[in-house]
Parts: sequence; structure tokens; C-alpha cells
Amino acid sequence: MIGDRILITEHSKNNANKILQKLQGDEIILIYGVSGSQKTETADCLQELLFKKNKQSIVISLDDFYLVHPTVRYFNREKLGIESVGTSEIDWNELERICEDFQNKKPIRIKRVHKYADIVEHVTLETDGISCLIIEGLYSGYLKKDGFGDVAVYLEGNPSQTLEFRKLRGKEDESDEFRQKVVQREFNITSQLKRHADLNIQFED
Repeated sequence: MIGDRILITEHSKNNANKILQKLQGDEIILIYGVSGSQKTETADCLQELLFKKNKQSIVISLDDFYLVHPTVRYFNREKLGIESVGTSEIDWNELERICEDFQNKKPIRIKRVHKYADIVEHVTLETDGISCLIIEGLYSGYLKKDGFGDVAVYLEGNPSQTLEFRKLRGKEDESDEFRQKVVQREFNITSQLKRHADLNIQFED
């Protein structure tokens, strides 16, 4: 998502190196886990490592495929209740179409959400010469359940462990009780999706 802060750490770099060792060829890589587990940063580091090995890649953020824009998502969730938070908020049909097009070496049409403006970009990218498609986000491992994704990577970490990193990225207000419920629910759901992972990477304090 355009506007999200990225904070590269040694942990992000270590995650990327571990994933790189798991890769074998042209692949779709799914990176998922609880908020604050450094998914975006890990994807960015992995893209750089692949480039250094003469492999080009594209990174897609699951945050760009929510059905409701981030400027109104919080209020929508409050209105509908905590049970509305989860995988049903994501446009999986669009993501699966992107995966299929990538596998068939067709151009992929993606969207990029501007966090601080009511704007959504639609971009078509050629995939000729692209080795890897990296999809990062809370629930991206959900795609593996439906047969999409060659390597699914789960980044471990519970809400209390990842709190400080979320605060550094400006994603956390400890006084917001509903937000804390959202984080806990997201953790519960991503934990259930952990069974689809090919690689689990432990959280480092």
C-alpha cells in the first residue's frame, strides 16, 4: 500500500535469506503472519536478494486487495463488529486471477491503494523475464489452501511480541481497545492458516 512506512531490520534481512534458501526456480512466494511480523520488510529484502542473483521479481501487498478502502475500513469494522474482520475482507478472486496469469506468463493487472487518499491505481505489468511473484500480507497463505503459491512462508510472532514494531510503523494506538481486538482476531486467523506454510520463521526480539 502506497503510504505505509517500511522499516528494514536485521530480522527482515535474516528472514529473506532463509526464504531464499527454500527457493528452487520460478515461483509464487506467499509471506504471511500477524501484524508487525515484518512481512513487507521481508518481501522487500527478498526482492533485493533475488535481484542480486539476476532474478527479477514483483511484490504485491495483500493490503491493496481489501474490499473496503483503508480510509473507511476501521469505521466499517466497528459498525459490522469484530466478527467481520478476517479473510472475507479480501478480494481472493482477483488475487487468484493474478496468480493464474503469472503462471501462464501473461501480463498481470494489479492495483495499488493510496493509504492517505481516496485513490486506487490500476497497473498492468509484463511478466516476461520475471522469475518470482511475491505476495505478502496477513492472510496470503490462504491462497495455498486453494492451490496457489509454490512456497508459503509463515512469520511467527504474537501481538505482544510485535507490538513495538507496529508502534514504530505508526500502526498502533494502545489506548484503542477495538484496534487491540482486531489485532488479536487477526492473530487467531493467521495462526489457523499456519498449517499451509512450507516454512515457519520464528520471531526474533
